[in-house]
Amino acid sequence: MRFFADRERTVPARAAAEELAGFLREAAALAPGPLRHGALAAVLVRAGELAQGIADAERASAGADRAGPGERAAMAATLGCARGLWASWRTGGAIEIPGAAWAAGLSAVPLPDAIQVRPAEGFALYGVYPETYAAAARALAGDTTVLGVRSIGTALAAMVAAGAGARCLPVTVRPVGDPFRREVRIAPALAARLVRGAGPFAVADEGPGLSGSSFVAAAEALSRLGVDQDRVRLFPSHPGPPGAAADPRTRAAYERLARHHVPFEALFLGDGPLALGRLAEDLVGPSDGPPRDLSAGAWRGAVFGPHDRRWPPSQGWRERRKFLVDAGGRSWLARFVGIGEGGERALRRARVLAAVGLVPAPAGLRHGFLVEPFLADALPLEVAGSFPRAALLAAVRRHICFVAARFPAADGEGAPPQVLAEVAIENAREALGARAAEEIAALAGRMLPEVARDARPVEVDGKLQPWEWLVRPGGEILKADALDHHRDHALVGCQDALWDVAGATVELDLSPDERARLARAVRAAAPGAAPRCLPFYEAAYAAFEVGRWTLAAADPGLDEGERSRRRGQVGRLAGSLLRSLGGERSRTPTGSDQRYRPG
Repeated sequence: MRFFADRERTVPARAAAEELAGFLREAAALAPGPLRHGALAAVLVRAGELAQGIADAERASAGADRAGPGERAAMAATLGCARGLWASWRTGGAIEIPGAAWAAGLSAVPLPDAIQVRPAEGFALYGVYPETYAAAARALAGDTTVLGVRSIGTALAAMVAAGAGARCLPVTVRPVGDPFRREVRIAPALAARLVRGAGPFAVADEGPGLSGSSFVAAAEALSRLGVDQDRVRLFPSHPGPPGAAADPRTRAAYERLARHHVPFEALFLGDGPLALGRLAEDLVGPSDGPPRDLSAGAWRGAVFGPHDRRWPPSQGWRERRKFLVDAGGRSWLARFVGIGEGGERALRRARVLAAVGLVPAPAGLRHGFLVEPFLADALPLEVAGSFPRAALLAAVRRHICFVAARFPAADGEGAPPQVLAEVAIENAREALGARAAEEIAALAGRMLPEVARDARPVEVDGKLQPWEWLVRPGGEILKADALDHHRDHALVGCQDALWDVAGATVELDLSPDERARLARAVRAAAPGAAPRCLPFYEAAYAAFEVGRWTLAAADPGLDEGERSRRRGQVGRLAGSLLRSLGGERSRTPTGSDQRYRPG
């Protein structure tokens, strides 16, 4: 099944370096405390992305990792930010930031004209916090040589070096080749520098992921240089083993290596001045107790109650971190939306949507967490009881139309229609067989030319399941989780607003008339592909969601209840896909007295 995709953007390296210096000056101008600490973390992320882009460009010219002058200058800036962030954590934000001095070395070296920057998914999506790497590195003794695995490993390596008190600049490597059997190639000059290291060798990266091959590739590259594997220490983002795609050799090699990991909870759920319970005191007041973890589906207990028979399926570890914080006499939801640019973008969107009454009004953003009221009186559709169907349809129409009109996508964002078709064909073949794949191919053959010509991508909502619509006691309907699914790890990204119409059709079981009226309203709100192209988007949406939930249902360690819920979602979506291909819509016609009823 196809679901994930990496994204990258091209930026001028010199302009990015100057922008980094500007962000450092802005952070230095802030008052000490959580806001400035979060700003410094955002600068670290940008410095790491710059270092990654420069290192990849220098590697491309040499055919191997070499830590050239541009990478060294960028890593010096990243290490300065990392040392500052770690000092800020230890002092509760009470450090001085020396303006743009940490980035000064970048002005004295030649840089590539343009670089390819890959967002670090861990910082943007999965709640990887750099401070945990520095905390884990306190266990190292002696002078440490630090290797970061690009992309996210640039900033993480700097944090390991900061925590270990390393004197030498970290270096980074880019594993290449088969995603499940990566290899690292190190240029002779860099190899000669590395073998001079007398202490431990630390390898920093997010993961391990499905295969664990990047970590093992870096360790094996050191072994080829004569570094005893007993001196190699891995710094992963979680304590578990590699995923299901790891072959026995890679799995055994990973298990043999020493690992250091400090979990998010150990740092951020304590009572330190920058821990989660105190990060937003200036916004919501002092906390009344420890935050309650609602991540990985635990939110269902707070929203639906403890009776799991009513729970919807969860994406588990793929969900954003979220916590319930009691402060100032009320409850607040602290939801991870990204360290740095992604978090700021989510805050801006939340404020725009809240201003027109579509989502709860956010209190603010602190170090990657968006803080908003937790609406204890709001119930998702499944448990809200009976209410007029027309009210739901009006709320859905208003939300999708506003998003379509207000949030156009930049050029090049989102998967092209041809890629949507390819993914739909591939997922349908795996889930339903060759006949379904052939029918999608025929559908795409008829509609792709018009879709490709007329589609106008927007920053879609992308998450329209019944449990995402909240009904308040007075009948007001709000949208939950409406900020950033157009920028998650999925390959779909920004799409024509018909993608959200298709999502509403599949997830809310719209009748043909309801579907047609919604498509016409959306097209009146914003330009794009004609409503007659909706069958293409319905098939693509259902096939993509089949892939999403098939992968989730295969997660190890699920209890039978959760596995059954996820498999049930796969079956429901596969049924929607078949109906979209066959043109059959066994849905109840809309009537003036029709009311929404769960199930």
